[in-house]
Amino acid sequence: MRADARRNRERLLDAAIQLILEGGREPTRDALAAHAGVGIGTVYRHFPDPPSLLHAVVRFALERSIEAGEDALATSPSAFDAIRKYMHAAVDHGIGVVNLLYPRLERPHPDLRTRAEALIRTMIERGKHEGRLPPDASPGDIVFATIRFGRPLAVGLSAADERALAHRHIDLYLDGLGGRSRAPAPRAKRSTGVGRAKSSRVPAANAIEDQET
Repeated sequence: MRADARRNRERLLDAAIQLILEGGREPTRDALAAHAGVGIGTVYRHFPDPPSLLHAVVRFALERSIEAGEDALATSPSAFDAIRKYMHAAVDHGIGVVNLLYPRLERPHPDLRTRAEALIRTMIERGKHEGRLPPDASPGDIVFATIRFGRPLAVGLSAADERALAHRHIDLYLDGLGGRSRAPAPRAKRSTGVGRAKSSRVPAANAIEDQET
């Protein structure tokens, strides 16, 4: 593939990821072309049908996230630092589209899944060995948390605010996960919500209730 064609393909994939995360669904070809700044013919040359586009989007997001994780593991001072870098990079690379599109694809890209599993497993085992992760930490703690943080909230936030909130929540989550390896806290009893004081709710919930009353 020529360099200019490769650049156009990557621009289309970046645009598709942004549009899918913002809209929660596959973008139209016209919207994709406009967002990427290319002609509609360029879209069809690279992705002649919807399945080819969706598979390429998932592979693009996965490959870039995995590559970022592998680089982080090779260059970070600890596996725990590598996990943090990986999760932040995965959100930046649009990993949230994988979960949104997965139901429409039939077991996509098993080669990348194998590669990702090996990466995360290595990070987890090294993190335990370093004493930075609790003994019961598992790959799912990283994989599913990253997916959750990468998915759009669909509450009217701008894309920039969504991204900033995701990065904040990653740090809070990892600080808590890493803290469990040093001083495990007793598990709090889950409240049923009955008779819960209004002051225990988040500020937004209190504000809504105040308006209603």
